[in-house]
Order: sequence, then structure tokens, then C-alpha cells
Amino acid sequence: MPASPPSGELATEVAGRYAIFFNGQPCGEERWRIASSAEGLIVTGEQEMVPPHPFPNRQAYRAVLTREWRATGLEIQWTVGERRLVATHHADLTTWRARIEYQDHVKEQEGDYPNYCEVEYVTHLFNSFILAKRDFQLGGEHEFPVLRIGPPYMAVTPERMLYRCVELGTWASPLGPLPAKRYVVSLTSRGEDEGYTFWADEHDVVLESYEGLDPSRPWMRLVEYRRGT
Repeated sequence: MPASPPSGELATEVAGRYAIFFNGQPCGEERWRIASSAEGLIVTGEQEMVPPHPFPNRQAYRAVLTREWRATGLEIQWTVGERRLVATHHADLTTWRARIEYQDHVKEQEGDYPNYCEVEYVTHLFNSFILAKRDFQLGGEHEFPVLRIGPPYMAVTPERMLYRCVELGTWASPLGPLPAKRYVVSLTSRGEDEGYTFWADEHDVVLESYEGLDPSRPWMRLVEYRRGT
């Protein structure tokens, strides 16, 4: 990540690439970039999934965050076959608004977005943004309200989410072996058995995640990482 808030120098740019898996088989990739600007932090990326993923699709996104890692906007263009959906999300102080355009239909949402609320989206960058606001020690946990954004309409579903730090170790990365922590993420309404787990480095960059809690089933793996100056 560009920096650890609120102190530290922002890098001009960081960028990376995740390999994506389905049932343990490669099925696509995600390329992303984070840059500093007058607006705060600008996050852009594109995620593409191909067979054996059961729903091949492509989505491009652009997110805006403050320098304290609070999400203030998210634009998504999601394409599945010949169908295309455009979702525009933005924060208006403590209100979150969404507009979803699909074919000739428009759906709008509006709801509370207090300062302690988080946003979750399908890229692991949002896991990093959540971690960047918190200090986790082994065994530590944080629970908070979250606005979940994802398929099939890229609309908002409010939930409560729990992050737990469950393991310390050293993990291979594109930059070589790094100290890392493993986290378990779950929704409090469903329980940890339906959650998922991932490793992140000391800068909160997600290195590898898994489908559910089974480490033999990779979900996303960081295969490229570049830091600007």
C-alpha cells in the first residue's frame, strides 16, 4: 500500500497483479494500481475471469479514498457475455448512495455510512484498506458494520463483519519472503465456518487468499507488485 495512515510518506504509485483461481484451477487475473492525487487515493483496476470459472466476466473499477483509507466513491463496469452493468457509488458525508444501470433499468439505493463503517468489494484491495485502519496482534479481532458491494447487481448489502488475526508466519511474495499474518474474515450473521482466510504482509497487502478456510483451495494470489517513488 502507498503508506500506513496517518503518518508516512505516500508513494507516487503502487501497482500489482493477482492470479485468480476457481476450485484450485487458474481462471483469470486482476491488475490494479493505486496513486496519490489531490482527491486522495485513486484506485483503478480490471478483473477478468475465464473458464473454468462458471461465470466468465470482466469488470473494471475506479475507487476514491481519503488519505485515512475511507472509501468515498466506487465506479464499476461489469460485463458478462453481451450484458453490461454500470454501478456508481459515492459517499455524501455519512450517507452512501448507489445508482445501478442495467439494460434499460435503473435502481438507486441510499443508506447510512457512519465514520466507523467499512466498504467491501470483490478486489482484495478493500481488505487491505480495512486492515490499514487497525492494529492487529496475534489473536486480535475487530468487528464493524460493512457495506458489501458485489454480484449480481453490484448493489449494497449491509452486514456486520469480523476480522481475526489467527497466525504469524513468513510468506513468499513477488518481493521475496516477507513476514505475514493470516486473517479469518466472516459475517457475524453466518459464523466463521462460512468465512474465508488470507495472508497479508506487514504493509497490509494481501498475498494469498483461499476459498473458505481450506488452504488447499487458493482464491487469489499476488504474482506482481511494483512500488513507485
